[in-house]
Amino acid sequence: MMRGDGRDEKRADPEDGFEPAEPIDADRERRASTDTTEPTADAEKSAPEGDDGRLSIPLETIAVLNWLGEVGVDGVESRLRKVAGDDLSVETEQVKIGYAGPETILDQFGVEDRAGARVRMRKPVAGTVLVLFPVKSANRAASLMLQRAVADAASVVATEMGRDALTELCNVMANGFVDEWAETFDTSIDTGAPVAVQNPEMTLVHHVFSVSDVGLYLTSRFRVAEDIDATIFVFPGEAEFVSEISRVSPEVIDR
Repeated sequence: MMRGDGRDEKRADPEDGFEPAEPIDADRERRASTDTTEPTADAEKSAPEGDDGRLSIPLETIAVLNWLGEVGVDGVESRLRKVAGDDLSVETEQVKIGYAGPETILDQFGVEDRAGARVRMRKPVAGTVLVLFPVKSANRAASLMLQRAVADAASVVATEMGRDALTELCNVMANGFVDEWAETFDTSIDTGAPVAVQNPEMTLVHHVFSVSDVGLYLTSRFRVAEDIDATIFVFPGEAEFVSEISRVSPEVIDR
């Protein structure tokens, strides 16, 4: 796995910096969410669409996507145990496939603050992985990464050391997911350096969709060490992704 230095990403995303979020204005978000990047002409040609203009995904492809999601989640679990110890308890929910557009973000994603990191995927699978924790869980997760060396776990994320620890944990989880995909298809998938974020969930997701060609995403929730909740979102960045996955036979699931 090759990782970029992430410096360009950090300069490009100042509004997503790891800092307390401003109170959310739902009306403003509705207006802002209509100002998204249009899909490229090549993406429009290569992506199968339904009558309503949304991506049309065959049932066989959905089965493959579900399988890929489970493969990625297995990678996350494995990485978490390597970081925190084999005795770490990790529970996961079934992977879900969703589709959201500017007009549905408010209905599908929450307004509560989330802390975590965003990791870009590059060719051959362009897109974004977003790993988010509720703020209390983020503090506990950072404390876990620091091996409980911090006296005040309630505010550890407010410290530079805590932010760095949480960001690295998110990077571990994101790359655990991506590396399993790379191994499955015997290829390499480049990722950028993690960018620490803290904002309402819907704001963070809207930022991803504003630079993404499709509204398709995979998501799964994790419960770590009984009191740490996390959610991982994987957003394929180009409509071509669906076309490529559509060429994968469901028989691969039984390998």
